[in-house]
Amino acid sequence: MKKIWICALIVFCLAAYHSHAQIKWDAEKFMPLSEVKPGMKGKGYTVFSGITVDAFECEVLSIEYNYYPGWHVIWFEGLSDNFKRSGPAGGMSGSPVYINGQLVGALALGFINQREHSNLFGVTPIELMVKVAQRGMEPNLSYQGTQLFDFGAAAAAQESGLDMGMSLLRDGKVGQMPRSFDEIWFDSIANTPSRTRAAQLSIPMAHPPLNPELMRFVKPIFDKYNYTPVQTAGGGGPIKKSPVEEGQIVGTEAIRGDISFFGYGTITYVDGNELVAYGHPAGAAEGHVNLPLSGGYVHFIYPSRSRSSKIAAPTQPIGTLVQNREPAIAGIIGKHPSYIPVNVNVQTTDGKRHQKFYEVIRDRGISGVYVGIGASYLLDALEFYFHDHTVNMNATITLKAHPDLKTRELAYKNVFSSSGSPAFGIMQTISFPMSLLDSNPYTRVQVEGIDLDLKVEDKRRTARIQSLRVDKLRYRPGDTVAVEVTMQPYLEAPIVQTATITIPNDAPDGLVILIASNAGFHESWQRSRAPFNFRYADINQLVELLKREENNSDIILALSVPQPGLTVQGQEFSNLPPSVMSVMNTAKQVVGNSGYTSGTALHVDKMSTDYVVFGSGIIRFVVDRNAE
Repeated sequence: MKKIWICALIVFCLAAYHSHAQIKWDAEKFMPLSEVKPGMKGKGYTVFSGITVDAFECEVLSIEYNYYPGWHVIWFEGLSDNFKRSGPAGGMSGSPVYINGQLVGALALGFINQREHSNLFGVTPIELMVKVAQRGMEPNLSYQGTQLFDFGAAAAAQESGLDMGMSLLRDGKVGQMPRSFDEIWFDSIANTPSRTRAAQLSIPMAHPPLNPELMRFVKPIFDKYNYTPVQTAGGGGPIKKSPVEEGQIVGTEAIRGDISFFGYGTITYVDGNELVAYGHPAGAAEGHVNLPLSGGYVHFIYPSRSRSSKIAAPTQPIGTLVQNREPAIAGIIGKHPSYIPVNVNVQTTDGKRHQKFYEVIRDRGISGVYVGIGASYLLDALEFYFHDHTVNMNATITLKAHPDLKTRELAYKNVFSSSGSPAFGIMQTISFPMSLLDSNPYTRVQVEGIDLDLKVEDKRRTARIQSLRVDKLRYRPGDTVAVEVTMQPYLEAPIVQTATITIPNDAPDGLVILIASNAGFHESWQRSRAPFNFRYADINQLVELLKREENNSDIILALSVPQPGLTVQGQEFSNLPPSVMSVMNTAKQVVGNSGYTSGTALHVDKMSTDYVVFGSGIIRFVVDRNAE
């Protein structure tokens, strides 16, 4: 019995040691930088096609110290015909280079626009890569990803308590139009630093062909991560399982399933269940991470006068990316982190239903982007991307159970219609909530799954508000105001619909402003009128704010008076005497949780239409208790 116990203890200790093992320096296998001299001949290894690792001859030209602080580069020239045909191609990052049978490092750099038969490339020394693995080889379970998007003014206002912008109304006129979704999105990307370096090989991101609108949307993101979009081979290859060995493809599937987005490089060195690769970071050098790794299959190398690129497809998941640093990436072979599952049900214009499924990586900020890209691409593939259309969408974001969360579901039901692509509507519905949840400062929120139900019509159903009309200019409190709304549908004759809104019994005498608008304008106006209504102090307040979504097919009627009010911890008070407001604001002012409103809301009502509504209209009238 004692022997069995001792054996079990030994097995346990060995397993524990192995789980925490790190790649060590091996003087027999590795050649230190100090021994590398110009003129030395070497051999590199990479996959040019399929899963076969081929060798190529090369020669040391020079050594550049501190190419980047602490990062030295060995410059080589490729000599073999197979390498001369491609040069240092995207996807070769990490290809191991040996001198006299010892591993020197990983191919990581290559100039663009090199003259024909001039194939210079830079190698990251292996000692720098080994040091990356020695930073620790346990997955970082608290990893959330880079906060790629910074929604600027809103985030600053949330922290400082500053006003979120000018009022939209100036003397009953629009003073500041709400900015479009894509403008805010692109500005947020512009505010984040880029990691791209001229000579560093970019990471090919193989994906299915995207329409120009989607490419315009994702290209700035790819640029930030130093990804080169490759639209020719986003699907799988004939091989479903590739070897995990030096010279083979390795990368991360950002999206997998019925859609594939695969960013990849090459394995440099494998030791047991650990590996190092790339010779530079995977996108942003985020440090200690927890991302999935997959193997790959090379279809071919796409030649280019600027820089060629391997065209590859993912094979099987092989493990977890643990370290993502300047000189290299390091990972463990075995289990991989979970993805966010996305179920998509699309009803196309022929009445047929299509069940699709894909998964996206857990990386805050960009996970929501990938969900939106996937859904938009499926619509393109099953229908069209540029045509008169209407998309009815039901979306549910299910959150993992957490003791701090009162609500686990965010449900959205809306309709989008235009003559272009539905991409931005879907992106706005999914990406903003996920980005805000991922970047909240209160609680780590994990998305458990997403369900999308999309119904497509090949007809544009939009209408713009042209004018408003009421039958008189003076009303009493409690009166119902009938508003004639003239709308101009797309390619149809104008129509008139009558909406009603009731003036509250406690409405004060004086000027009242009536705004009839679409959902987007109404939301922007409310945020401008009473910005402190949109502050949140905990995760549940944020979730409640994210659940607020008006339907694009509604005309929203809002009554307000041009009198200041007060918001205290999300609750709005109106018709308060100035002295009371001053006392309340002074007493409750805690890190911007209270503040004045630029107008007082009286009542909001809605009228459903058969169209996606655009535009707005404003009418002013007087409330008078003595009116006839």
